[in-house]
Amino acid sequence: MWRLALGTILSLTPGRWRAGLRLNEAIPWVRATVLSGFLESLLAFFALIDWYSHSVTTWAANALDSALRNGPERAVPGQAIGFSALVLWVIHPLTWLIGFFVIEGLLRLLAAAFTEQIFGTAPLAFADWCYGKVTGRSLEGDALYTPSVRAQFRSIVSAVKEKIIVARLPEIADELLEQSEDGEAFLEIHSSRAKAEWIPPRTVRIGDTYFRLEQLTQGNAPRPFVFRLRRVAAGAPGRTVIVYESPREV
Repeated sequence: MWRLALGTILSLTPGRWRAGLRLNEAIPWVRATVLSGFLESLLAFFALIDWYSHSVTTWAANALDSALRNGPERAVPGQAIGFSALVLWVIHPLTWLIGFFVIEGLLRLLAAAFTEQIFGTAPLAFADWCYGKVTGRSLEGDALYTPSVRAQFRSIVSAVKEKIIVARLPEIADELLEQSEDGEAFLEIHSSRAKAEWIPPRTVRIGDTYFRLEQLTQGNAPRPFVFRLRRVAAGAPGRTVIVYESPREV
């Protein structure tokens, strides 16, 4: 529980900061970020309601009080006074600031839940970016070096579509197809399920044989996920090597 609670707080920080803590193995980052994004959005939403209740009520009351004392608002209808207070609330900078955190929390939640990407909060990312500019730090791995909003949105949509496809299909054994092109051996694995860690150009070991993951493509049901691998002469065991339990010998 303490790991989840700690991750909920630390997931707000930029990736560079989290990497420096060396807690990647100890913290359930995806669950922690989902919870963090939910709490951020929920708290910001309640803050938005409280700000609305306080500001609009106060501004409308002040305007009505001024009208009763023959102030400039005396010529304004009562309904217009309430509408004016609402418009003022909508365009107020604090409303936009709180609304930003409502949306940011939702985006962080969706990104973690559907794409397993951990995004910190924008103010801390901006502070880290400014620090990097001042100190002349390399741009590689910078806190603001993240995919564009459009790319993130496409990633989330793609992940949602993938989950819908998986939910509609039965889980069946993978199908392996061996191919040969220009003297090189290739292997296609057709699967009914996505493989989260299978990202090109990862090395995959099947028995005593090593392959390099070349490409991910979309196939047909009931095995819509196709992983194309190229056989390599040798490989080195290690954490970066994916060990695949084949349904048959290759």
